[in-house]
Amino acid sequence: MLRLAKISDAPEILQTRICAIRVQASLHYPREEIEDWCTSRTAETYHTAIEQKAIVVEEINGNIVAFGQLNPKTAFVEAVYVSPSQFRQGIGLKILRALEAMASACGIKALTLEASLNAVQFYRRAGYVPIFEEEHSSAPKTASATLRMRHEIPAPATGS
Repeated sequence: MLRLAKISDAPEILQTRICAIRVQASLHYPREEIEDWCTSRTAETYHTAIEQKAIVVEEINGNIVAFGQLNPKTAFVEAVYVSPSQFRQGIGLKILRALEAMASACGIKALTLEASLNAVQFYRRAGYVPIFEEEHSSAPKTASATLRMRHEIPAPATGS
């Protein structure tokens, strides 16, 4: 079930993020970068995001298995994470499309995001195109290679 996140979801959102990073990113980034990435957020970090941004979660049997975060003010997809047990089941795309629909409802015509190397193909398949490579710093001592990507949001279909 896809729904908006609540403050009480923050610990589960954080755990979903950590598990996804540790499994998916391990083929693309060194251990030190992964650990810095995993520890760069706390459950409390998500409280403000839940209150001020758009966060959706996918829940299965009462457990959060994925989430996505959109900053409507900057038209930036800040996160899409899927629990390893649910990889390649279409849940990440479902989350991404929900964020795009929310952006469209706010009048946003295009979204950008910063894709980790392990997620580039996912975003390409979803219609995002690379703009430029960059480094993302999740902690003072490390910086990870990422790819800035952009996607034009199709205009909503009009009923006849």
